[in-house]
Amino acid sequence: MHELEVDVVVIGAGVAGLAAANVLRTEGREVVVLEARDRVGGRLWNTEIGGEANELGGEWVAPYHRRLRELLPELGIELFPAYREGDDVYVDEEGRAHRHSGDGHGLGEASEQALLEAEAKLDALAKELDPEAPWTHERARELDTMTFDEWLRREVRDAEARENLRSYLADGFLTKPAHGFSVLQGLWAIAGAGGTYELFAPEQCLAYRVVGGSQLIPIRLAERLGERVVLESPVRAIRWDRAGVEVESRLVRARARAAIVAIPPNLTTAIAFEPALPAWRLQLEQAISQGSVTKVLAVYDHPFWREDGLSGEGFAPHQLVREIYDNTPPSASVGVLCTFLPGEQADLVARLDPSARRAAILEGLAAFVGPEALRASDYIEVDWAAQEWTRGAYAATFGIGGLTRFGPYLREPVGPIHWACADIAGVGHMHMEGGVRSGEAAARGVLDA
Repeated sequence: MHELEVDVVVIGAGVAGLAAANVLRTEGREVVVLEARDRVGGRLWNTEIGGEANELGGEWVAPYHRRLRELLPELGIELFPAYREGDDVYVDEEGRAHRHSGDGHGLGEASEQALLEAEAKLDALAKELDPEAPWTHERARELDTMTFDEWLRREVRDAEARENLRSYLADGFLTKPAHGFSVLQGLWAIAGAGGTYELFAPEQCLAYRVVGGSQLIPIRLAERLGERVVLESPVRAIRWDRAGVEVESRLVRARARAAIVAIPPNLTTAIAFEPALPAWRLQLEQAISQGSVTKVLAVYDHPFWREDGLSGEGFAPHQLVREIYDNTPPSASVGVLCTFLPGEQADLVARLDPSARRAAILEGLAAFVGPEALRASDYIEVDWAAQEWTRGAYAATFGIGGLTRFGPYLREPVGPIHWACADIAGVGHMHMEGGVRSGEAAARGVLDA
């Protein structure tokens, strides 16, 4: 085992950990980053399709991701607009496809109006929150002990509008059933983006993609650190006292003045702390969990839906496949449709035989863009709940009442141990933006200490 003496040990080579390590390196501190996987990036993971990068994990960059967008030019990384020319498709409860364009959602007039009104209610509530401390809202406990499902039933009378809004937040971001998280937890995701328009509108939340795939961001950050990043080195134990830490991983034993644990809170239970973490921290880790999501990329010899005037974007809150996006590479050398099976849909398809799962998902894509979607030349899927060093996605969230009970302590250091990841970020909560901000904030916390 390699022995090291450094100023700071960073655990996890996702965006948050690498952002933290780069701040520390810039400030002249010696740092080592220990990563369990054989790659950097965490929930950012590239593959190659048609000779170009595509994404198996998180990918989109929004206009409000200001810190991330400041960082990209420094890393020599460019963005390109996500494709959305043409009509979108809405698939109703009976499986009928409705083409539409403009600002509408493909619903009837009454449901469209009800959806707009319900979004406005959520937006107004979210704008009352401090995204860095949503638990300080004067109604925080009330909102945190009410499920999102309960709020929908109270506030949204139109059934179609209710199911669309349920799917936007529960499926699209929390990846848990609407009865499994609180209104406050959902509002935090909205507040972290700036509002419902920023989080829900595709032209905002799905505005841009990364040339070279989103994993290029952590790859470039890691390149700056060189040999300071050690892969395939899961951390087994952290021994700590007021003087510092001793971190033991598969390949490295490092002594340092401080540590930044830059992994989702649900994963810290895999590390043995000596002495044990305080009871409040142990309870916090038991109360938070990842959602479930399976991401699918279906590949075709060309983006055939574009020839039919379709954007490749669609929504179907009542179906197995509830959302699709055009994930074709910039050259359009091949066509790629992307979908996500979240929450209970992920649980369902995980239990299917792989061939039955592929068939069911391709049928779901065909409901949006036609039968040619059944003839995929390649089919790639990642069940993020089955990834040992992630165990879900998109982020770890609390159940009912957990955010007001434990939220104020999410970022509180324990002695020389600090915390970072997109899951605990305020602005940019659950996104790459939050990962960068959280990592840099943790590094500043270490430097201040």
